[in-house]
Amino acid sequence: MSSAQDYYTLLEVPRDVDADTLKKAYRRLAIKFHPDKNPGNAEAEEKFKEISHAYAVLSDPEKRAHYDRFGADGPSAVGDPFSGAGGVRLDPNDLRDVFGDVFEEMFGSFFGRTNIHHGRDLRARLEVTLEEAAIGAEKEIAVQRSARCKTCSGTGAKPGTQPVKCTTCRGVGQIRVQTGFLQFVQPCPQCAGSGTVIPSPCTSCRGTGKSPEEVHIKVKVPAGIDDGQRLRLEGEGEPGRQQGSSGDLYVDIAVKKHAFFHREGRDLHCEVPITFPQAALGAHLEVPTLEGKVKLKVPSGTQSGAVVRLKGKGIYDLRGISRGDQLVRLQVETPKKLGERERVLLEELQQLADAESGKGKPSHPERKSFLDKLRDLID
Repeated sequence: MSSAQDYYTLLEVPRDVDADTLKKAYRRLAIKFHPDKNPGNAEAEEKFKEISHAYAVLSDPEKRAHYDRFGADGPSAVGDPFSGAGGVRLDPNDLRDVFGDVFEEMFGSFFGRTNIHHGRDLRARLEVTLEEAAIGAEKEIAVQRSARCKTCSGTGAKPGTQPVKCTTCRGVGQIRVQTGFLQFVQPCPQCAGSGTVIPSPCTSCRGTGKSPEEVHIKVKVPAGIDDGQRLRLEGEGEPGRQQGSSGDLYVDIAVKKHAFFHREGRDLHCEVPITFPQAALGAHLEVPTLEGKVKLKVPSGTQSGAVVRLKGKGIYDLRGISRGDQLVRLQVETPKKLGERERVLLEELQQLADAESGKGKPSHPERKSFLDKLRDLID
């Protein structure tokens, strides 16, 4: 495994994760990437090895402390649990405890238990405002999902009856098939891999053990989240079969377009119109921010398109440590209609500018630069 890969990131857990949460995270990923569930998928097999290696390190307090201090490439770095290098291996006697649902999912009653199936993951979309994305919020979403049937408590059997062991696979959920010299395992066609059959199906759910429901789930939107990012709500997906654990709910965040700001990373951008006198003479303006209005100084001689930076008025990162800036682009407005007095004053100003220009004084540096370039081009 590449040393550049962080073990905590691989297992999708925070660095202060406790042992139980770490084990649950590993079980979920192991089920997803186990080679027997992804036959012929080299990428899934490699991912399974990586997460197993990460769990082997982080589940051992001594090795975890070593990794937290030195990283994977520190002195006497831990090795691969599948090759035996570095002395980091998962004890075969602990496989049932470590993998839990993995072996139940893959091998049925190998450990003397009935098949348990992890529930299906769900996805939902949540729209938030820029302000909510910036400072965080608690929202509620409606999700359509299946729930365990209340009539049969999820067994699929008519009340007063129970599912019975499948006679074809003897409750294992799998059968062995011989093809020439090869022998392989496949789900039992009689019970569809569940290990049980239902002689008297529940009339409410027709033997599925599930019924549709709409639930309202609260979602904590963290400060700094951006458009297109995803949140995972553990256990809020579909319920598993045979009392298996529920799947997860993945919430895709969509940030609504703002009328004044647009976001680039952790910075906010906006445009503020100013008059020609304000640009020429300087001014103090009130500029909106996500937290209210602030004073902004416009220096005298400001050119149209100039950008003024408001430090620390942008978006926090997801860790809440650093914050971006607000960049204010100043646009000098040209009036479309002039009153008589305004026209006279502007004509006088133009006459003064022409006079100063004739004396060689650069009262309009941008214009003078343009005229010099034009003169050189014509000559």
